Amino acid sequence: MGEYYNWVNVDRKEYICPSDFDMGNKLLESSAPHYEFLCSLRELIANEWSGSHILFLGDSQPLSLDENNVTIKKLYDQTVESGHEGNGFDTVFETYKNISGWFSGAEKDVRREIEFYLREVEIGESDAFNEYGVDTEDPYKGLFARKGTDFRYTLNHTKKVYYSPDEIKVTLLSNGKTEVPDKKPGGLFSKLEKTGPKIDPLPYLLRYGYWGTGEWVGDIVGVSDTIPEGYAPLTEITIDY
Repeated sequence: MGEYYNWVNVDRKEYICPSDFDMGNKLLESSAPHYEFLCSLRELIANEWSGSHILFLGDSQPLSLDENNVTIKKLYDQTVESGHEGNGFDTVFETYKNISGWFSGAEKDVRREIEFYLREVEIGESDAFNEYGVDTEDPYKGLFARKGTDFRYTLNHTKKVYYSPDEIKVTLLSNGKTEVPDKKPGGLFSKLEKTGPKIDPLPYLLRYGYWGTGEWVGDIVGVSDTIPEGYAPLTEITIDY
């Protein structure tokens, strides 16, 4: 089993789901660099989600109120308003809009889910849930038209640092021991060096769940193909979870 994650924007009440892009919802599964899912996230960060507070929210850990973290506090307040105090995942699922369908990379799975929803509406299911917020008269209007964008640098505007997924060295520790993902033939990480996984660390830096709180949660994140003046590079990072 394990913990499943979604990218959540607590300011706009929107989210995207890895499984909509035919990706795994776990931390490592969602951390493959340059894949459509993280490219779609970066496309949002460069546009509609610019300046927003976002996090990679897991489904297993109750949300604790943190008055000093603007992202966690805002989401916690929303859980209270929704009647699910401390349950961030249910609050997001029930009160936010899933916008994965904006992207062509999610068309196969999102189209199938919308078809399920439309059939439920047609037969009069009282609990039919409109996860993607579609209009039943024109359910696919505006969907699947965008592609993800891969930027060279990921920026932390709050901490004034940046990294390149191709250049940063990431060491994952599990209880203080180096973790190397399974290398099954043909698998997503089958060609990784044995010294450690080549991953994009952003899901770990912005995670909130059973495996802890990422050190960037609460910060404003951006993307760019150039380095802003005054920003320092992150060339190596160790993540213990």
